[in-house]
Amino acid sequence: MCSVYNTIYALLTLAVSVFALTSLDTGTRLGRFLFSELFLKEDEKTWKDATGARKFLAHPMVGTTFLVVVGCILGGLSLSQIWGLFGAANQLLAGIALMAVCTWLGQAGKNNKMFYVPMVFMLAATLCSLLITVKNKIVMIGAGQALWGDWFQLIFAAAMAILALFLVAEGIQTFKKQKLSKASA
Repeated sequence: MCSVYNTIYALLTLAVSVFALTSLDTGTRLGRFLFSELFLKEDEKTWKDATGARKFLAHPMVGTTFLVVVGCILGGLSLSQIWGLFGAANQLLAGIALMAVCTWLGQAGKNNKMFYVPMVFMLAATLCSLLITVKNKIVMIGAGQALWGDWFQLIFAAAMAILALFLVAEGIQTFKKQKLSKASA
């Protein structure tokens, strides 16, 4: 009976380890692709097509190194220090996904109005939360009470808010183009 228990225990441990490592690998690869695409122009397919500093920044090793360093920093933080940013990133992703589906449906000529209210709510609530986090961290830093985790939260909350605002602006432009094309059709 003990050998069956040990075998099951070993298999379960292996399954959890494989799941964790596969998730880590997938997340790192996707993050690397996203990081590289930040520095590529629309006509450039890979980092080899870029020039100058953009070629360096879009290189897969630079993106991977950046993500591993960020992962190590996150690993050094306590759960309470990253939980708020994780929640904000998760909700921001939901708002951006709603915007993507809304623009895709609009581009396909389908009714997308049912996505407007939840999309605006998710984006507004998350951006407000991120901006409040940025304000609170700046006040904390100004008062001299900040630890290195507070600096980290400030940088990432500000980066998420800024990138989200760029995406929202792009989404608004897309909605305007869709509205104009419907009106002219």
